[in-house]
Amino acid sequence: MRRITDVMQGEFAWWLREFAYTGILFSAGGNDFIDAALDPGPGQGVLRNMSGLPLPTDGYDCVNHQAVAALIDEYLNPNFDTIYKAVRSSSRNASTPIFLNSYDTPTARNAPALRGISGPWLYAAYQKNHIHERLWPSLTEGLFKEIQRTIQGWCIGRIGVYAVPTTGILTPAKPGTSGSREDWANEIHPNKSGWKKQSRIWAIELAASTIGPLTEIPSRPPKDLAINESRRMKSKSAV
Repeated sequence: MRRITDVMQGEFAWWLREFAYTGILFSAGGNDFIDAALDPGPGQGVLRNMSGLPLPTDGYDCVNHQAVAALIDEYLNPNFDTIYKAVRSSSRNASTPIFLNSYDTPTARNAPALRGISGPWLYAAYQKNHIHERLWPSLTEGLFKEIQRTIQGWCIGRIGVYAVPTTGILTPAKPGTSGSREDWANEIHPNKSGWKKQSRIWAIELAASTIGPLTEIPSRPPKDLAINESRRMKSKSAV
């Protein structure tokens, strides 16, 4: 969300002003939750520092609920509202549908994207806050339910905003593994098989809101969507 709002007054505003889109796709909120767990010092973010504390029954008891509420109510929701109003105030995109990525639940594991450079994320956050490994599955499940509820909430009371239902689609990686496993390239990003599963859900949602409902799950993007994308890319190249 931070990266999106950083370009609101510049590049993003320019694209909204210059082009009318079939749809606008956002993936926002997931990194904000992960950053709020990983970046602050132990006990300073959305996770409690569990060092020296009794082991709770449920991993989600390791969450600082006030910090989560502040993240959602004081940061994520207002920022999405700013984005929504910017789209709706665009003369070219006042009625353009907005599609939101719904994050599937990963497995906390030592599987960075680039070791020493990017990741792991949840694994590092949980270790830093001294959270027992037995609690990781229920903690991750609870955090991602909060992310999903937040994104679904952005659709309420707003016209033409859709949360694409990509939760529960990917086969989880097994705890303790590293590298690409099942449908996950690393700890938090899908691999080729994962993207393929999610892209079919996206195709159905996009088609239903732009060219009418599909009667079957496509093996490739609907023809009309491919044509529209080709035209848009040619227009972009001309500019």
